[in-house]
Amino acid sequence: METKRLLAGRLCLAIGATLLLFTSCKKNNDSDNEITQDDAADVMVQAVAGDSGGFALQTETSARVAGRTPLTCGQTRDTTFSGQSLPGALITWSYDIQMSRSLTCDNGVPQQFTFNYTGHNTYDAPRMSSSDNNTVNLIITGLQPAATGWIINQQYVRNGTQQSKIRQRRSFSSTLTITGSNIVVNKTTEKIVSGTATLQFVGQSSTGRSVQYGATLTFHGNNTGTLVFNNGHTVQLQW
Repeated sequence: METKRLLAGRLCLAIGATLLLFTSCKKNNDSDNEITQDDAADVMVQAVAGDSGGFALQTETSARVAGRTPLTCGQTRDTTFSGQSLPGALITWSYDIQMSRSLTCDNGVPQQFTFNYTGHNTYDAPRMSSSDNNTVNLIITGLQPAATGWIINQQYVRNGTQQSKIRQRRSFSSTLTITGSNIVVNKTTEKIVSGTATLQFVGQSSTGRSVQYGATLTFHGNNTGTLVFNNGHTVQLQW
């Protein structure tokens, strides 16, 4: 009788240990699949950086189109254009954009360009690769000849799938919304010199878990910027 009790006790201990191990592994797996702030930061950096064909480059390209191919008052024109990285680049990227733009005037004096476009973007960087679709609504002012820079306000929405190449090598989908405020593009250099943007990242892991991260971006000129998350974490950008 004592032997049977001892065996039963050992069996219960074994089952308990197995359940504990299973529970522990399940928690670890859930944690491994959760999109972290570092993952979101990698997505934000590449979606913004000019050397990934991102927000900064597309903003500068829009200003360049406005300056080099002017419209007449009230005119609307559709344009398709594309861009890609140079051969041998560390980060390879491409985009194809279908754009509609129009010019609004006041008594014959140009006041603002309005751009609406959709496109497809890809990049392959050392830390992350991505395939995205984007939609953009953009307004350019500062059209007066005396103004040294175009002033751009826009909403840029980018959604797609990402594959991380570091840490847990997570694959996930995301929507990144970038709202740019008073971004100034110098008319001579055709480069961003100042401005801010708010970024909102919504990601969904392969297990269906969703996360959100917010940040603020400040452009400093010279292809640099500072990304500050809502919790104070800071990432310096240079491209």
